[in-house]
Amino acid sequence: MKNNLQIYLMKISILLFVAGLIFISGRLLAQETSNLSQTIRGRVVDKETQTALPGANVFILNTDPLKGAMTDMDGHFRIKNVHIGRVDIQISYMGYKTFTIRRIQITTSKEVVLNVELEEDVFLLKAVTVNANKDNKVKSGTINSMTIISARTFSAEETRRYAGGMDDPARMASAFAGVTVGNVQDNSIIIRGNSPKGVLWRLEGVEIPNPSHFAGANVAGGGLTTLFSNHLLANSDFFTGAFPAEYGNVLAGVFDIKLRNGNNEKGEYAFQAGVMGIDFAAEGPFVEGKKASYLINYRYSTFGLIKDFIPSEQIPEYQDLSFKLNFPLKKGGVITFWGIGGNDKNSEPVTKDATKWVYNWDRVQYDLSTNVGASGLNYKKIIGKSAYINSSIVASTNNFSWDLKRLNDDLVLEDSIFIDNTTSKFTFSTFINNKFSKKHANRTGIVLNNIFYNSQTQGKYQGEMIDYNNSNGSSYLFQAYTQSKYDISRKLLVNIGVHTQYFLLNKEYSIEPRLGLKYKINPKNILSFGYGNHSQLEPLNVYMYQKESIAKTILPNKNLDFSKAHHFVVGYDNLITSNLRIKIEPYYQYLNNIPVIADSSWSMINYEQELTFDKVLENDGTGTNIGIDFTLERFLENNYYYLLTASFFDSKYTAGNAKVYNSRFNKNYVLTLLGGKEFVFDKQYNKTNILSINGRISLMGGHRILPVNEEVSLREKDIYYDWSNPYEEQNPADLFVDLTISYRINKKKYSSIWTFQIKNLTGTHSNYMYQYNINENKIENTSQMIMVPSISYKIEF
Repeated sequence: MKNNLQIYLMKISILLFVAGLIFISGRLLAQETSNLSQTIRGRVVDKETQTALPGANVFILNTDPLKGAMTDMDGHFRIKNVHIGRVDIQISYMGYKTFTIRRIQITTSKEVVLNVELEEDVFLLKAVTVNANKDNKVKSGTINSMTIISARTFSAEETRRYAGGMDDPARMASAFAGVTVGNVQDNSIIIRGNSPKGVLWRLEGVEIPNPSHFAGANVAGGGLTTLFSNHLLANSDFFTGAFPAEYGNVLAGVFDIKLRNGNNEKGEYAFQAGVMGIDFAAEGPFVEGKKASYLINYRYSTFGLIKDFIPSEQIPEYQDLSFKLNFPLKKGGVITFWGIGGNDKNSEPVTKDATKWVYNWDRVQYDLSTNVGASGLNYKKIIGKSAYINSSIVASTNNFSWDLKRLNDDLVLEDSIFIDNTTSKFTFSTFINNKFSKKHANRTGIVLNNIFYNSQTQGKYQGEMIDYNNSNGSSYLFQAYTQSKYDISRKLLVNIGVHTQYFLLNKEYSIEPRLGLKYKINPKNILSFGYGNHSQLEPLNVYMYQKESIAKTILPNKNLDFSKAHHFVVGYDNLITSNLRIKIEPYYQYLNNIPVIADSSWSMINYEQELTFDKVLENDGTGTNIGIDFTLERFLENNYYYLLTASFFDSKYTAGNAKVYNSRFNKNYVLTLLGGKEFVFDKQYNKTNILSINGRISLMGGHRILPVNEEVSLREKDIYYDWSNPYEEQNPADLFVDLTISYRINKKKYSSIWTFQIKNLTGTHSNYMYQYNINENKIENTSQMIMVPSISYKIEF
């Protein structure tokens, strides 16, 4: 069924791609001849205080004569008549570090609006003359100023430009060092050998549920694709270990997602249609001449529109809505109202003809739906000249519903699994960022989560439907943190902090110190060190599992403590040239307090997804992740770029029986080569049209699997696993090739982009699961070839 869908998608993509080439050829013959230009504008502020920096210089590098502007009293600047193409912009201000934004894409359809945050140069000894030349160009650091190690910033453009990204931050991040994937059909990621459930998602500074379509349907922490459209994304941070103190309830990694503000001076629109879905985005001022703005995006899956014409039984339908409303206040504060929401449906009809059954799954039908949403109100206000406060109130919810029935031998449908789980949360978050001196900045905050749960999980046991979970109620998770950044000398920077958590449901708490050091050997070589003590709650269905006892129902896992981990990371950065760097990070992680089953090999460290969770646990397990990450990156320059990453790691765990095993996610290695080339078509020396070809090759160790208990499986005619030596078996290595080709055409008042993306171009098969072949009475290790082709047309105006 899935292969039929893939073949159908491939045919559509090929036809649309050919039509696109014909269309492009026609457009090339009818080019406009006038020079095309756009406006770059924005605001420059101090990174720690958010106060405006009047008189800052903003230059476009390598222009003759030099094109630029100076910021006004409110930090605003405007550069008009900038030629179409890519430019480097350098921002400088007396007493601050010069900052360069590299290879910004200038198009005819959208103004470029920049929010630039400059860092004060603490040890500046004399006045600096800024030379607007390419030697000053350096790849910028993270958005979060408290970050020292195991982090990087990514842009919305990179989610599309990087092959295999498919406009999804999670899929794009799988190209970074220390990150691998479990399955092509899912966007879950494995960071330094940790379970995908250990990833924290934050939006506008506040924790949100996994923001994916079909979240948790296959893997906890994953889904089909994220709800974020790249129309709304601003530059955001991604972390792989030793997180700053403000990040809590996380063990593996962090996505700290930011949404951009809409254009507050003119209306701008975008429409995109393709194989994967249709998008519509709009932005602009609420009232012309005022500062308030809106930005909104709606997306609906193409599958839902054409499902009646697709020869496949499993058709995923999804839609999502995202928005951000921005209201600057007269007295200097800013109020923003933002939200995301997604709705998903999928079903599979049963095969009623028993002669066509091959596996037990063929006698199953189900209806699946997931819903996720989050909406927040944020207030940001500058306090005096050295501090600002940032406060948010957020409501979020996540619902998972699955009704699965199974045909018995008499061809009668019987209930098999019924799940209807809803988790909601109200969050209040606030922090004060204070710049006590040029050397010392501090951020201190609190987070209060009021968690509501309404859960019903039933499954068949010995012929009867029983409750695994039937509960509702609420509880609180309280978090507090403080962190300071201190420049000891021109070469040495220290970041120290502590995070604490308290879970009211079982009165468990955690105190977590954090430390970061950065030593600048010289302008091109940096040593760094990071340590973090981290903790995380388990999925709520683990705590809510109920077990029948004498005359009452008990919750044996209610008092489970946080799972915990110590992260140690050493880093070395070498800036070989202005656009080429090497980064090496060896790391060691010690996980403790991991829930396990007593006298068993089972551990939560291997948790992927168990919808009918039925285990009694205790916090006696441990684990280790040890490895090294390599990055060689050439930033986009002279129209090409590449990124080579390599990670070698070993992940082990100690179970409740005190024995040591490979973890499920111990793939041992992942190698990724990603790169691309832009071909610029000049028209009267004005760079108007760009053909971009991007590729990616990934080689990684196979997924580890449980061996099958053949004797029991053959007797019961179903798959039963052998837990005596788990995860010793490993599937063959996976080699994936991805491709993205796009062509952008700039006209006087609009831009259009044709994009062709394909994931798993070579059609690599991945071993998926053991299944029992009921026709041939044998056990099979089945595999799937999942190829995801997509072509789209987008117009911006």
